[in-house]
Amino acid sequence: MILNRIRQFWHALFSQMGSSEISFVRSSLNLEEQRLFFQMDRPTQTHCVRVAKTCLKIMPPGQPVNKELLIKSALLHDIGKPANAIKTLDRVMIVLIKALAPDLFYKIIKKNKSWGRLGRSFLIHVNHPDQGAQLAKQAGMLPEVVYLLKSHHQPAKAGEPLELTILRQADDLN
Repeated sequence: MILNRIRQFWHALFSQMGSSEISFVRSSLNLEEQRLFFQMDRPTQTHCVRVAKTCLKIMPPGQPVNKELLIKSALLHDIGKPANAIKTLDRVMIVLIKALAPDLFYKIIKKNKSWGRLGRSFLIHVNHPDQGAQLAKQAGMLPEVVYLLKSHHQPAKAGEPLELTILRQADDLN
């Protein structure tokens, strides 16, 4: 897990959106969806592209997966994080504190105003699935996309769509 977190930090600092990534986004999203995608900051965009490509790699063969729905949702799963609202070091703190001191994590969320920028970052992180689902709904996206965006950080439940399971796995890997 620690190696995965180091890799995530590296990507947040140095990954770029090259022409192949931009082509992938443009071929997978309509113009309104692209507008929402490109409003995210570069680290979040590159994270979402990696998640989408990981979804393609881990899709179970022979299972009925709506690939278009899955890729669209993977590319847009973090649209609820406004560009530059969460600084890279704040992301590191969120991950570390959530993993190592969950009680402190929830204390910061509860009293976010007294924690300044870091508290706001924690709150944005926690609320981004709901915010992203709201943006998707306002943009007229399919209810299935709205559901996947809203649910991608919720605990797994019986009977959920396979696309949500794959999205969660790919997000965890990236």
